[in-house]
Amino acid sequence: MRAATSPAPPPASRDGSNRPWALIPPRHAQAGDGRGQVLEARRPQPGRQATTPQLDEMSGKGSVVLAYSGGLDTSCILVWLKEQGYDVIAYLANIGQKEDFEEARKKALKLGAKKVFIEDVSKEFVEEFVWPAIQSSALYEDRYLLGTSLARPCIARRQVEIAQQEGAKYVSHGATGKSKIKVLAAMLPLKVLGKGRFRALPWLRVAQVSLACIYETPAGTILYHAHLDIEAFTMDREVRKIKQGLGLKFAELVYTGFWHSPECEFVRHCIAKSQEHVEGKVRVSVFKGQVYILGRESPLSLYNEELVSMNVQGDYEPADATGFININSLRLKEYHRLQSKVTAK
Repeated sequence: MRAATSPAPPPASRDGSNRPWALIPPRHAQAGDGRGQVLEARRPQPGRQATTPQLDEMSGKGSVVLAYSGGLDTSCILVWLKEQGYDVIAYLANIGQKEDFEEARKKALKLGAKKVFIEDVSKEFVEEFVWPAIQSSALYEDRYLLGTSLARPCIARRQVEIAQQEGAKYVSHGATGKSKIKVLAAMLPLKVLGKGRFRALPWLRVAQVSLACIYETPAGTILYHAHLDIEAFTMDREVRKIKQGLGLKFAELVYTGFWHSPECEFVRHCIAKSQEHVEGKVRVSVFKGQVYILGRESPLSLYNEELVSMNVQGDYEPADATGFININSLRLKEYHRLQSKVTAK
């Protein structure tokens, strides 16, 4: 699907001007650091001429698969890659978002893309990425439900598959930086990814730069609270304590781009094991941004009405608590005995 016309000029800037984009290596990018060549696109200072770095890796060799959205950033990257002599294959992933994919296809071809792939990965996104996140009860920094962070490894996996299918040497992606007119274009040699594995580090966050963003995930919020409730109803207390720690680690790994790492794979397996008996129904009410649990039921519930009843003794023997109290009080008595000596001095 080649474009019928020659590549169009880069889109105008947000301020309406048509000043050229200059791509320069950012200060944080180090050659040979395993992340590929990372280039920073920004407008030149007034009176300065836009320049392009001369890199051996960017010398007009082969094809590159660009993760394309149809927006300003990746459109500029597409045109720039064409100017460097690359055959650009644009790849758009449909993970369920509302978007005019045909319009994006036309735009990519108009800008000079050699081919355009529009791939529906919504089913695998939900089954292989969203569900594990719900099971882990992952909240990054106690707030963020990992929406786009979960989408990245799903999108990138198919991107690498297309690159292998088309014989492309590189994959490329765009990411908006701190300023409104800066674009990051990462060129990664395909050989460093190996067997379809892909890792992209959001360097701003790793570098401890906090970005002010508002994230809204209504469906994810409902599922998060419902799952928490049924999990507490069906999971052993001590197992759940360990699983909560794993959930924190999972959120950190996903956010920082380590979905395909061995440690994240291990954490996912442990969390999946903990979920074997988490099953049931939860009734919820949603009102003014809040989720309220109305009730739950499960065939695998650990709740024992007779055991918790104050009217039925059941298998519980109150005298058994004596040994527990005596053993634990030894530690506390010894602690306060030593504290009294320190205070007396």
